[in-house]
Amino acid sequence: MKTHRLNFIAAVGLVLGVASPGFSEDGVILLAQVSSNIQQTMTRDQAIVKATTVKPGNVVKATLEKRDNKVVWEVKVQDASNNISAVRIDPKSREIINTIDSVGGK
Repeated sequence: MKTHRLNFIAAVGLVLGVASPGFSEDGVILLAQVSSNIQQTMTRDQAIVKATTVKPGNVVKATLEKRDNKVVWEVKVQDASNNISAVRIDPKSREIINTIDSVGGK
């Protein structure tokens, strides 16, 4: 009987642990996003290189995020005029999904 109780407690802890936020150098990334069924084949550095080829400038932030029910790399780039653009990249196909000019904040 005690074994079943311990297994239940361990299972609940695992579920709560997966649903809780994880922290990276870029802020909060939900662990559920990272451990979703997509296969991430692109690293943060590769996403930065890809984004700066279409939007040259200084990278302000690069995070793995969930947008429109899809996990994407979102790289924010500041140009010489201090305008910030966001480049969203599919981490599986490595294709640019879209770019958004003049996004606010960092």
